[in-house]
Amino acid sequence: MATEIIMPKLSDTMTEGLFACWKKKVGDHIERGDVIGEVETDKATMELEAFASGILIKTMVNGGENVPVGTVLGLIGEAGEIAETVAVSQSASLATEARPSAPEIAQETSSPPEVPEAAMSHREMIYEAEMTHEKASPLVRRLAREQGIDLEQVQHSGPEGRITMEDLTAFAGQQQEKHGAEAPSTTPSAEMPIASIKSTMPPSMRQAIATTVTRSWQTIPHFSVTIEIDMGACREIIRELKESPHPIGYNALVIKACASTLLRFPRFRSNVSADIEDIHINFAVSTSDGLQMPAVRRCQRLSVAEIQAESSRLAEKSRSGRLTSEEMAEGSFSVSNLGMYGVDEFTALIMPGQTGILAVGAIIERPVVRTGLLAVAATMRVTLSSDHRTVDGAYAASFLAELRSVLEKPVSLLMQ
Repeated sequence: MATEIIMPKLSDTMTEGLFACWKKKVGDHIERGDVIGEVETDKATMELEAFASGILIKTMVNGGENVPVGTVLGLIGEAGEIAETVAVSQSASLATEARPSAPEIAQETSSPPEVPEAAMSHREMIYEAEMTHEKASPLVRRLAREQGIDLEQVQHSGPEGRITMEDLTAFAGQQQEKHGAEAPSTTPSAEMPIASIKSTMPPSMRQAIATTVTRSWQTIPHFSVTIEIDMGACREIIRELKESPHPIGYNALVIKACASTLLRFPRFRSNVSADIEDIHINFAVSTSDGLQMPAVRRCQRLSVAEIQAESSRLAEKSRSGRLTSEEMAEGSFSVSNLGMYGVDEFTALIMPGQTGILAVGAIIERPVVRTGLLAVAATMRVTLSSDHRTVDGAYAASFLAELRSVLEKPVSLLMQ
């Protein structure tokens, strides 16, 4: 019996997704775990994996269609089922022709209307281009599809024939000059500069973010506590390791310090029931499509260098829209760092389902008093937002005191 390929629900807020393209064709042999297509959700582009082995005997959705969660995208079965599937489709089509006066709803459940030969040819051409240019990022392919640009015509400059965003922007500019300026449109077109599309966040992404932050603000009673940490020792370690094979950054040290501290403060991971022994920390990544919160998993088991490598990998996948559902899963705690923008301190919203989030500010030379004398030190202000239903002020202050102690003596982190 054929196995259905279902449009998955990849986030709590997802109700539908854009089925980007098929990676397999009808008749192709498929092994369990093979990537058979791509789905663009309200947060990222995901690879769709097969959950059964067999032959792709039928596809029911074309690339570029918005599909509700739970929709059957195609069927995987045995080789002999291909002819059977075709016969069933033909029978359904003949039955529909024999009942021209049937209600309209019955027509919707029969075989799809024939597609004009020219339109089918154009669709197949776009599908073939998508399959040919797997090395173009999902964002590049999506923008090309929205603007009606055939990637076969775009000159590539990236390694191994990869089409970059700059390549697509240059091609779109050439097309605009060729055809001349046209009246403004409210929808993306072949003549609209890519920069104007890229700077506009997709409505589904903005809607998902709006839903999440509204839920956070309305359902979680926040309170915040701020503390200042001397980062002189961390700065020295980062400078010493800068030229080593495994350099590290401040964010990796902060994530590791949070993991170490969370081991002593279980209330901040009270949302995790089945995986209480492991600490997964989400961290904020700003992308062209909005904010992403990938999770570094099992931080307490990773070294600082491993956290650095994993967070860099996740940040890159976030910006290219290639995060998997597991990589975006809700963690035990979150870290949001705006220090690179020169922000002294700020308050972050707790992710729904979590109990706390640490907002990290810039490391700045500030005046301090040591043994009664005025001095200058590189300090960082961090603000912990907590869910008051689970955590009280003294508990949050104790957490920050422990975190400060760990970061001001960071050598112990390098030994974990």
